[in-house]
Parts: sequence; structure tokens; C-alpha cells
Amino acid sequence: MKKLLILLFLPATLFAQSDEDRFRHDTFIALYETFVTEEPAHSAELLSRLSRESRIPEKELRTRLIALIDTLEKERKTKSDHWKTLILQGEPDINPKRAGKLLHYLGVEGRKILKGENDYLLDNGVRKAARKSKVPFFQSRNYILRSLDWALADDAGNQHKEAVGLLVGGHSNRFEVSLDPLFIFFDTQDEEFVREQVREVQRFIIPAMVRRLPESERILWAVRERESNALVVPDYHLAVGVDNFNFTGSNVDLKPCVELSVALTTWESKSRLIQEPFKFCSETSGSANASDLAPFWNEAADALREYIVEFLAR
Repeated sequence: MKKLLILLFLPATLFAQSDEDRFRHDTFIALYETFVTEEPAHSAELLSRLSRESRIPEKELRTRLIALIDTLEKERKTKSDHWKTLILQGEPDINPKRAGKLLHYLGVEGRKILKGENDYLLDNGVRKAARKSKVPFFQSRNYILRSLDWALADDAGNQHKEAVGLLVGGHSNRFEVSLDPLFIFFDTQDEEFVREQVREVQRFIIPAMVRRLPESERILWAVRERESNALVVPDYHLAVGVDNFNFTGSNVDLKPCVELSVALTTWESKSRLIQEPFKFCSETSGSANASDLAPFWNEAADALREYIVEFLAR
């Protein structure tokens, strides 16, 4: 609702440059304190407060705030990693495509406010953006708040990155795998045996990940969901879905490949940080030098670990 301008300053935490950090941080705090209540908020009152507390003339303030909106719009057009994460914050209520449209139209309404001279009721701008993006108004409000929570957490994480704990779970979706490459890879015609090697693939990958994730200095510990209890309080929940398993290469050296869906969620706020496909094909564990899949599961777990660690290090 009246959180319109809050969202317009999400770039303050997402894309801050060193000379802008203090201004953007102070702006973010002022916006939060202004909109934390359910009282109607007006643009004139908010801009006056921002100008007073930042000691920036209102005309210059408007220009700088429009620049922040423009930054977010550029991120939308380039589909940056931060943008992809930002539009996930509405799930499951708002799909990413509609969340992206909502952000775009919020930016449009924000520019109107900042370029105009009238005193605007901020709720009205959010209602217009929600209507144009075909998102219910109350869901738009929830999405803005979730995005703000994520942005604040992201900002704090960027300032002080510590080793984190992960709760790891997974599942295998139904998929069909060709038997011929399995017979070749395992050098057997035992259909029951080869099917068992690729049944419920997550039961191989998840234990390998739990063992290998803490090898990174960014990961303090990792625990499987099935081994968790009330005393396990992680920083993040990592869920890995197995969508497909197949082979590439030739009959001389078949290389196993796995297609996954990876989701990373903050444990406390339940903000979705990652929801992306992940495909990995073996580089070293082909049939030319391997007779079972254990080395491949470890190889895939290492690749996933590096993917997660790289994201957490941003």
C-alpha cells in the first residue's frame, strides 16, 4: 500500500555504491519508520522528512530518488541476479512474472510522485500499480513488505558475512531414463539393478552435499532434514529437486548428467533467495574410468556447494 516509496529504494540495499551508502541507508530507515504503521502516508510529508533528515534540498532529493528508481528499472531490463531474487519474494501468492510487472508499475507511479508538485496519497499509487499488474492490492502490500524484509537482510549480510548453517532436503520428481546407457555404464543387463541406481536420486546427492558443504569456510554446518530436530536452527533452508538424469558422450565414455531445481530460503523470514534450475554433467566420472555413480554424486555435490557459496558471497 503506502509502502510504494519503500520499494522504490530497494536499490539502496541492492546496488549501493560506497559514496551513496549513508544516504541510502538513512533514507531506508526513514521510510520504514514512516510506513511501519497503518496510518495514511502522503508524499509531501515523507519528502519533507527525508529532506530534513538527510539535509538535502527537496529538489535534489527528488532527483536522487528518481535515479534510484532508474537503477531498479535497469536491473529489471538486464534481469540481474538481484532482480531474479527480488521477484521471488512474492511466492507462492504472486508469481515472479507478475511481481516483476508490479515493480515496474510501482516505479512508474513513483516517478509521477517525484516529478509532480501535488501531495499524493501513496496508497493510491500502489493501487494503480497493483491493478495494472493484475495483482490483488492486499497481496501487493504483502509482497512489498517481504521484499523490504529481504532487502534489509541482504544489506546486513553484505556488511558482515559470517559462516552459516544449512538445513538440506530434497526430492525426486518422476522422470524417465533410458536403460541402454545404464546397461553400458554399469556393464550389466540386470534391469532391476540399474533402475535402483537412479531411483530417488536425492538419497545420493543430499548426503553427499551434507558431507561436503562444510568444506567451505562460508558454511559452518549442514544437516539433513530427516536428521533435524527442534534444536537445529539453521540460517537457510536448501531444497534440491531432481528433475532428470541422463548421459552424454559416447559409448566409449558415457558421462552422467543431472538436472536439478535449487531453492534457498532464509529460515527466519522465509524469504526465497534462489529458485533456479541447475544442470551438471560429469567431467571426470565417465564410464571410461568409473563403474558406479558414487564419484559422480560427490562431483555434483561439489558443484552445488560452489554454486551456493558463490551466491552467499555476493
